[in-house]
Amino acid sequence: MSPRIILDTQLIVLLAVGVTSADIIPKHKNLTEFTCEDFELLLMLLGPDPDLLLLPNTVSEAANLLRHHREPERGRIMEKFREIVGRNPERYIHSRLVTQQPEYLRLGVTDAAILGIFMPGEEILTADAALYIAAMRRGLSATNFHHKREEFGIV
Repeated sequence: MSPRIILDTQLIVLLAVGVTSADIIPKHKNLTEFTCEDFELLLMLLGPDPDLLLLPNTVSEAANLLRHHREPERGRIMEKFREIVGRNPERYIHSRLVTQQPEYLRLGVTDAAILGIFMPGEEILTADAALYIAAMRRGLSATNFHHKREEFGIV
């Protein structure tokens, strides 16, 4: 059985834009560091029927970043995002608990929340080096998307 995957905000944005249309990726202002090949890699890493775990924090951040695009594509992106949110479970952690974690000052609320909700059998997939390092220091199962880009010759 594949692990449940916790995506960081940037990868949620890449996923939502990519499933809408990979042609939008190079045009989306919040995806300047990603390519269509990156989206294909993300799909390969997630597999055909990914078991994603969302947080209100990553959903809110992703929704805000996704809206930084023009119509009519923005509406299509937001519809696909609604589908992603609708078919995946969400786990909540109180902000007061997040802000008490040692990583909060360095990573901020959202990334500290990702660390705070992690449970055995889950995997953090992130494009954020600081989040990846923090997860590894905690002994959590995590994958750095940029390492995978290098492994597959995308960068």
